[in-house]
Amino acid sequence: MTSDDTSESPAPREVHTGRAIVVVAAFLVTFALCLSTTEQAPSGAPDSPSTTTPATTIAPTTTTVPHSTIKVQVANGTSTPGAAGGVTTTLQNQGWNVLPPVNTTTAASTSSIYFASGRKWAAEEIAREVGLAKSVVQPLTTAVPVPDAAGDDVVVVIGPGLPTQP
Repeated sequence: MTSDDTSESPAPREVHTGRAIVVVAAFLVTFALCLSTTEQAPSGAPDSPSTTTPATTIAPTTTTVPHSTIKVQVANGTSTPGAAGGVTTTLQNQGWNVLPPVNTTTAASTSSIYFASGRKWAAEEIAREVGLAKSVVQPLTTAVPVPDAAGDDVVVVIGPGLPTQP
């Protein structure tokens, strides 16, 4: 065997840096164009939303429940006589099924809105209508200081600082 007969590994390939840069750049441009065409509005409708919907998006379901089917109790938790009357009138004018106003069993330090199971949306809507933040909305429990509130859908407790006149 001669030295010419020995098996040699193939010579390493030359890396063409310039060619690799062009290929990567072309890929990135193509990728960017694909992204931009899926996010643009269809031609002729510049303000319409994209028709591309991710697979994880679930369309919201909306159910319109008439206000008149939601039983609302307004309770005065202040020392101001008749404070619940104004809020009761405001809610009646909005179409809610409002019970006669009552007083709380203990004074309220803040205004609160309580909701029965499945009625959070109504409590949040009532909060907006009477000028309260959604943060005052909470589940209805037996700890609510309103007599006979167990059958109510929403209970509004008037505390200090809530405007009570319609």
